[in-house]
Amino acid sequence: MSEKARNIYLVDGTSLCYRAFYAIQELSTSKGVPTNAIYGFQNMLKKLIREYEPDMMTIVFDREGPTVRHKKYEDYKVHRKPTPDELIEQIPKIKELVKAHNISICEVQGYEADDVIATIAEKAKKKGLDVTIVTSDKDALQLVDAKTKVISPHPSGNKVYGDKEVMEKYGVGPGSMVELMALTGDASDNIPGVKGVGQVTASKLISEYGTVNDVYRNIKKISSESLKKKLEEGREMADLSRELVELDRKVPVELDLDRTKIGEPDVERLAEIYKELEFEKLLVEISPKKPVGGEYSVLRDGKKISGMLRDIAGKKRFAFAAVTGPDWRKLEGLSFCGEEGKAFYMPIPAEKSGSAGLWEQVKDIFEDGKIGKIGYDIKEGILALRGYGIEIAGAEFDVMIADYLIDPSLPKYDLAGMSARHLGYGFSAEENPGWDKKGQATIDLDSERQLIEESEKVDVIYRLYGILGPELKKRHLDGLFRDVEMPLVKVLADMEQEGVGIDVGYLKKKSAELEKKLEKVSARIYELAGEEFNINSPKQMQVILYEKLDLPVTKRTKTGASTDESVLKKLAKYHELPAELLEYRERNKLKTAYYDSMLELVDKKTHKLYARFNQAVTATGRLSSSEPNLQNIPIKTELGKEIRRAFLPGEKGKVLLAADYSQIELRVMAHLSRDKKLIDAFGRDEDIHRFTASLIFDCPAKDVTGTMRATAKTVNFGIIYGMSSFGLAKDLGIRIDEAQRFIDSYFSRYSGIKEFIDKTIEDAEKKGFVTTLLKRRRYIPEINSQNERIRAFAERVAVNTPVQGSAADLIKLAMIKCHEVFMGTGINMIIQVHDELVFEVPEDGLKKTARKVKEIMEGVMELRVPLAVDIEAGPNWYDMEEVSV
Repeated sequence: MSEKARNIYLVDGTSLCYRAFYAIQELSTSKGVPTNAIYGFQNMLKKLIREYEPDMMTIVFDREGPTVRHKKYEDYKVHRKPTPDELIEQIPKIKELVKAHNISICEVQGYEADDVIATIAEKAKKKGLDVTIVTSDKDALQLVDAKTKVISPHPSGNKVYGDKEVMEKYGVGPGSMVELMALTGDASDNIPGVKGVGQVTASKLISEYGTVNDVYRNIKKISSESLKKKLEEGREMADLSRELVELDRKVPVELDLDRTKIGEPDVERLAEIYKELEFEKLLVEISPKKPVGGEYSVLRDGKKISGMLRDIAGKKRFAFAAVTGPDWRKLEGLSFCGEEGKAFYMPIPAEKSGSAGLWEQVKDIFEDGKIGKIGYDIKEGILALRGYGIEIAGAEFDVMIADYLIDPSLPKYDLAGMSARHLGYGFSAEENPGWDKKGQATIDLDSERQLIEESEKVDVIYRLYGILGPELKKRHLDGLFRDVEMPLVKVLADMEQEGVGIDVGYLKKKSAELEKKLEKVSARIYELAGEEFNINSPKQMQVILYEKLDLPVTKRTKTGASTDESVLKKLAKYHELPAELLEYRERNKLKTAYYDSMLELVDKKTHKLYARFNQAVTATGRLSSSEPNLQNIPIKTELGKEIRRAFLPGEKGKVLLAADYSQIELRVMAHLSRDKKLIDAFGRDEDIHRFTASLIFDCPAKDVTGTMRATAKTVNFGIIYGMSSFGLAKDLGIRIDEAQRFIDSYFSRYSGIKEFIDKTIEDAEKKGFVTTLLKRRRYIPEINSQNERIRAFAERVAVNTPVQGSAADLIKLAMIKCHEVFMGTGINMIIQVHDELVFEVPEDGLKKTARKVKEIMEGVMELRVPLAVDIEAGPNWYDMEEVSV
């Protein structure tokens, strides 16, 4: 046995589970399954193996049920909070990970992990091994000796305890830790100790007298009467505590050295677990780092490039990647792959290679619609190549969008992760720094190795096409992919290229006004608080509200009493300060997150914003936007809505036209549920919220008040989002039983909706997924979870996705049709936000355009109820008036 192999690592798995769970907050899969403890445990285990390279290891877990200590002292650990359900459900997966790493697990019924570790440590030392114990529990320090050390894991650096370190921290050696803890107790395990005796006093007593028994034998020598009294009154607890603290070294467990040897990890099983838990970074790390059997090259010679391009031109389809570097609008190179395992990269500008017609050859290939183009995030390639006079025709297959349709719940669709998931190999950030989080190139153009990797990347794209294409057909998603998502790529590229005009002067003016107002609000806040403090600091706000002003605590979080918006609104009835804090927050957010942020993003030359529209983000199929996020432009308050004044037409003589689907989700619900009352109401063009109010309040529509209508509106949309009586009660500010009556009344009137919801959940339980009108899928395996919280979330998703996803399908169809009809007319679609499309249109053709937009959007799909579109127009996105058509 080698020297290194003479050390065995005994890991307290239960202790590490708790540490991991509380170290990482609220990490879960896109399907709502908690993974924070699993991820933290995995990282700690990896770090341990990387830093110490152990050959032998056993991870010891507690088993459920009472232990010997509970029989001795029924209050043992009674103050410890029950293990959170979110941690309990992660422990089986943690054990699966340990097994996949080929590390042995040990559990003994009726005994704690500490006792099992103590016993194994004794057996290991008798076999001549050194022992390293990994745990956060200080009980294990009693085991430290010349052949045993303890590692306490910590993110900032592990603490290693030998004799010296124990003495430095506790004032006694490891052999006296049991005696020390008999006097001090251990609050975490509810071990009482002697009341009023702390560590400093206990360490002095043990250092002077040796043991607890010796302390009591010499109690008359203690000069402090108060200490003497504490010891006398706590004698029974001291003896009991000593029994509880001392670890059992005779647990019925064997030590099999062969079994404790760490084997090679089961990479396939680890990959399965990482995929399931969406640990994409970890998945990439364990994947082989390069495709096998590929011919990859960087070509700079014009003749060689020309020959390769002729070969590509003869293919039915080819994969490409546009390398743009840090500036996505500046093309740095192109890589091509026309057959699996053979790819090349050509730097730009190609003219320097000595072949004058080379760029024309590239242009001809890309603009030949008979040759299919395969890419990753093709929209980016379209925009990059347009800057060089090339318009891509025949964009056939985007692997990013295909992967998104196959599983729309993943957190991201970067190329490296896709390669690892589907092909079994990937590129780590360290080994390929040329790929950013989107899989786009931000490479060192002078690095030959990185340029070679660019040709490897396009081979990955080609191979993914071979896997994802058949998978789309298998799942009946090829029609949605071909007829909706791929045509939408060019639509979004055109929108991004066009951008939206911005009134920079207005933004600057409003930002300055907000700054002045914030100064006044801040001064008022300091006056009411009686002191200055950091208004943006929740901790300092807690002190002012709850300690200084002594306002009631209505809600707590892990960091103390809450200061969120809902809490401040409640506190406003007790004191003036919370209302001022709310005003400060609203204005500060508007200034920093919108006005100032937009000023930074506006193009200095064109005075336009070029927001990005993203297809592969939301699980429901809705588009998202970024740089800036137009979906988040405030609409709830007048102050927030004023931001829309900054959005202008990009040219003189044009106005903005906004077309908004009216109550699209309720109309989709009517179609899907076939509910007769709802269908009839839409057919009569009734105010659906007033109609619903008349039903649930059992009164004529003419008697419905504004408050009743608002309640009905909340119920209407709450039902679509699977809202519970608790959620509805919270939204309406009413009792839960009253909210439940509203829901019961709603379903008794709209029985078709209740049947649809029940049937949808039942089908999801059987199939594991739900679909939209265009067969878009969302997988919901958690709908059969034993965890009530996770299952309830899954049921809400199952109900909402067909509705919201179908609405997303409809507006995508409308975007494609509008783009097709208005192309080249000077009418440009520039913004999409949820159910609304915004166009810039020539003012003299406003009425005609409005009619056409309404016709297209309302006729894009035939439902059981009519689709309705409201049209407004104006000089900016705020000052708009209804356009009657």
